[in-house]
Amino acid sequence: NASAAPSLVIFDGFVGYDSVIASKLDEAKSEVDAVLSSKATSGDLNNTCVVYALSKNYMDAESACSEAITKAKKENVSRQTLRAMKSNLKIVTQQIQDYSSAAD
Repeated sequence: NASAAPSLVIFDGFVGYDSVIASKLDEAKSEVDAVLSSKATSGDLNNTCVVYALSKNYMDAESACSEAITKAKKENVSRQTLRAMKSNLKIVTQQIQDYSSAAD
């Protein structure tokens, strides 16, 4: 299959990164749950989104991705970073649509 599906982008230096890279999803979930969203940066929220998505918790993933994008705009992150976050949101939204159409 030559077509590369878009893949989720997780950011180094933010919550859950090391655990996800080490394929320790349960550890990543614990780390994500420990970060209060009020203190979370857009990078933390992005990684929270990825951890939820990898756990197939797409509704919470969508919420975290949306929040990451909103916060990223306030933080004036790079266009590349914002693009990665928007791509993650698009992947998660697609998963929700696929799931809901499969459930019909």
